[in-house]
Order: sequence, then structure tokens, then C-alpha cells
Amino acid sequence: MSISRITTSYMRNQALGYLNTNMSLLSSLQQTLSSGQNINVPSDNPVGLTRILALSNTLKTDDRYSSNIQDSIAEVNTADNAISSMVALVQRAQELTTQAANFTNNQDGRNAIGLEIDQIINQLVQLGNTDIGGKYIFGGFKTDGPPFSRTGDDVTYTGNPVTESWEREVEIARGVKVTINVNGQDMMGSSAVTAGPPVTVSGSGIFRTLVQLKQNLADASNPSQLADIRTRLDEMTADMNTVLSKQSIIGATSNRLSLTQDRIDERKSILTQEFASIQDIDMPALISNINQQQNVFEASLNITGRLMQTSLLNYLR
Repeated sequence: MSISRITTSYMRNQALGYLNTNMSLLSSLQQTLSSGQNINVPSDNPVGLTRILALSNTLKTDDRYSSNIQDSIAEVNTADNAISSMVALVQRAQELTTQAANFTNNQDGRNAIGLEIDQIINQLVQLGNTDIGGKYIFGGFKTDGPPFSRTGDDVTYTGNPVTESWEREVEIARGVKVTINVNGQDMMGSSAVTAGPPVTVSGSGIFRTLVQLKQNLADASNPSQLADIRTRLDEMTADMNTVLSKQSIIGATSNRLSLTQDRIDERKSILTQEFASIQDIDMPALISNINQQQNVFEASLNITGRLMQTSLLNYLR
């Protein structure tokens, strides 16, 4: 039977090893406390670090989508307000046209209505040139200049026509894009007057109808003046339906953007909590661990100090 011999050198080396280990543990806990984070280097928690990186990537991606949505909501709401004002103007034009059709022997009244119709055309051109932050929203991709202009009774559209690519899309989720604009020409049309006699008005939409109405209101010598005015009233109903259909598209887009933003906010709250559960420190528990490790380290330091002072003279007393 052999007897293991424990030398003083062995004991010192063991004590120094434990001392270094305890000092390293204490230093690591203090570093965690200073940083306020559980994971400061990959070796602290490799699995947790992998999850944190995945959560960070998802949160950053959602922030980008959220930014797109917020910008889009601002534009869509601006468009909705402008179209609501257009609807009110067309409704006013319908009221005036109804009055004009009933003025059987009052040309002065029709002339006065014609002046107000002229102002409605100006207001509609102004609304068609609505912008947000210098970006004109009804011109398709041509957002750097007003899409509508008026010269006399000619109302011209210079944005992207419906025959070209005009839909501006934004990405609101991975692989999901939504169109945030409507085409101004498709919604309001244009007008061009050719001198006569007879004067002819070409174009489309509410602008052509209103300019033609102006001509009808002023044409007192035309025996079919009242019939023409009533025809404009029917056309205006169709134009109103067109404008309302564009407003419904904008409204649906606004709802979709808001719902998507709500889902992003909910997911952000969940992922942020998960991130915090992995990375944020438990302050009371950490302080308790530090105090405990401090006591262990001091005890280890005390014992190691005694061993380092031991020599043969300690046994020759």
C-alpha cells in the first residue's frame, strides 16, 4: 500500500489555482454588473448570444418596415383629406348644376353659377397638386413637380398616365408590398378647349365635365342649353363615383397600413421582452452573487497568503 505525499509546493500551486479561479469569477460578475448585460463575450452564453442576434435582426427589420409604414400613412392620410375636399367640391358643383337646370329664364343666374364653377375648377387643380414635404402625391412616380396645370380652360396632367407604370409601392413586411397612391389623371381627368364655332371640349373626368358645363352655362343662344346642363349633371354623377372609388382605395390602404403597424408593435413588445429576459441582469440576484463570491475570494486569498508564508522555520520552534 502506497502513501501519497502532499508537498508544500503542491499545496501552494493548488491554492494559487483556486485563488485565480475565484478572482476570475469575481471579476466576471463585476464586469456583468458594470455593463448591465448578462452576455458580454460569446463564451458567457453561446446559445443566448445566438438568440439575441436573431432577435436584434428581426427588430431592426421591423423598424425598417415600421418606418416605411409611418411615411406611407402620412401620405395616404394626406391623400384622403385631399380627396374628401374634392368630393365636397363636386357635391357643390352638383348643387349648382341642379340650380342652373331650373333657371329657365334667368341667364344672369347661370352666369353667376358659371363664375363659381370656374373657382371650383381652380380649387380642384390645387387639390390635384397636393404635396407632402415637396412630394406631389397624385402624379405617379413624377413626384417632383405639380401634376396638374391650368391655362384658360385647358387643364393638363403631366404626371404618369394610366398607360404607364405609376403605382408607387412600399414594402411593409417580408415579401409584402402595397400601392400607396392613386393616379391623378384616372381620378380627375383633363380638359382641352378647341375654339369654334362651335366650341368643343375634349378630355375626360371631372375637369372635362366642369369646363363643358361652363361653356353650356354661358351659351344662352343655344336652344338645347338646359338639356346640355342636365347632361352635365348626369356626367358629374359618374365623375363623383370615380372620385369616391379612389377614396375607398385610399381608405382600404390606410386600414391595411394601420393593422400591419399594430402587428409590428405587438411583435416588438414580445421580442423586446424576450431580449431583455436573456440579456438584462437580475440586479438583486447579481449583487448577492457578487457578495458571496467576494467572501469566497477573500477566504481563498487569506488561506493562500498563509500557505505562501510557510517554511521549514515554522516547524523549528
